[in-house]
Amino acid sequence: MKSSTHPKGAQATLLIIALALWTNPSHAEDEPPFKQAIKPIAFSFPADHASHAGYQTEWWYFTGNLKDEKGHEFGYQFTIFRRAMAPKDAKERGRKSAWAADDFYLLHLAISDIDGKAHADYESLERGALGIAGATDVSELLKERHDVNLPDHKMIDYPKDKPEPFVRVWTKEAELNRFRNGWQLKASSARIGLDFDLSETSQKLSQIVLHGDRQEIGLSRKGPKPGQASYYYSVPRLETKGTLTLDGAKYQIARGLSWMDHEFGSNQLSPDQAGWEWFSIQLDNGIEIMLYVLRNKDGSIEPSSSGTWIDQQVGRAGYFKVEPAMLKPGRTWKSLQSGAEYPVEWTLKLPKAELHLKTALDDQEFHSKQGAGMNYYEGAIRVEGTFGKQSVKGEGYLEITGKTLGGRM
Repeated sequence: MKSSTHPKGAQATLLIIALALWTNPSHAEDEPPFKQAIKPIAFSFPADHASHAGYQTEWWYFTGNLKDEKGHEFGYQFTIFRRAMAPKDAKERGRKSAWAADDFYLLHLAISDIDGKAHADYESLERGALGIAGATDVSELLKERHDVNLPDHKMIDYPKDKPEPFVRVWTKEAELNRFRNGWQLKASSARIGLDFDLSETSQKLSQIVLHGDRQEIGLSRKGPKPGQASYYYSVPRLETKGTLTLDGAKYQIARGLSWMDHEFGSNQLSPDQAGWEWFSIQLDNGIEIMLYVLRNKDGSIEPSSSGTWIDQQVGRAGYFKVEPAMLKPGRTWKSLQSGAEYPVEWTLKLPKAELHLKTALDDQEFHSKQGAGMNYYEGAIRVEGTFGKQSVKGEGYLEITGKTLGGRM
């Protein structure tokens, strides 16, 4: 939660403004408000992998870097956004039609052919009715609750006597399924398609990493006011195999690494925010890093901008606030289609690391026609630098929207 010439505000393939523009329903004065992300909640899994009715905006976001059997490199994005029509469901609102929807679902699908220097994207917008689109809701899984130990990010394993998916989210062209041992992604369109199996690989640290300050872990703040936040966690290291289709050619993916974000909330953004950058980084020394930078209209960084570093070797995750000197843009690339100019090289400085981030392919702009008609940048990146005294390399993903430091949108 999610035209780059339009100013807008913040995630991790957040695109909340696009979602907000799908619908602008009017509510009766006596109608209850949407639920807000105000304080930490006790996450439970597998239930919280599911949808969360009552919150206005939610998304399941997968990105990754892949190689086929011949070493051909690809990047991909698979995202399903949910946007609620109203706090009450259709029946409670007196809607009797079978077409009455509680939610709309937006699919964003993209493939970056790194070696072929090509990028293709696809989107569809569907209503959550008549089986066209939908999601398993958390309320359906509460009887299977398994509490998470929040300070240590640990969780109890899922029950083993359920062969069917725990969680399913789908649209007409795509679906994701959560099984006990991982995830399955399926999607198809005229130009691009994928069928992936994703396996969780973390050993010492739980596969699930909750973001936010240690005092309110799992609550990711996006602004200074109550409710300007989301509930946000990641599964940062997913081994990926399967098949990828691009312009009629099918590729067998031999190895790959994906990153999954799940986020939900309502009214996250401040009206002063005009854009953001989001980064996921997977280093070859077992370190992962997530950070997002929210940009205000005056060019300053929103103080709520933050990140999480994840150390698989020692089994720890830590929160940090993003300071202006930490992240500096370098070379930019200008889109011939939208006219937007995006920084495609960055330098990230953290207390233990200095990393140079570079997009694997310049043109990785997503062209959205249904999601409020906006464009944004979502692309595979390559990483080199130092961590401590050691040289490191890695991969990851970069998202840029709106007004960003060093780029003109």
